[in-house]
Amino acid sequence: MTQEKVERQDLCAGFTSADIERRLRIALGKTSARQADIFMGVRFDEAPYEKLAARHGITVDEVTADFARALRMWSRCLNARFPHLVWPWL
Repeated sequence: MTQEKVERQDLCAGFTSADIERRLRIALGKTSARQADIFMGVRFDEAPYEKLAARHGITVDEVTADFARALRMWSRCLNARFPHLVWPWL
């Protein structure tokens, strides 16, 4: 049995940094303030989940869930053709 090497696709290929920043702002605008803070803390500040849990008065499991929701919205907005129209009810 041969294993084929799977190449990772660069999700940001073809986007300018300004476009990526605009899509991130749209995604964060569609999350709660807590989810946005947790996403930014984990992704850019490399804050430990325990520190974020203490900051927000929640459990580490809730931090994990909030980060996952924010990450899912970021992925949806990054890959959407018209990100401002992505799930407007969220």
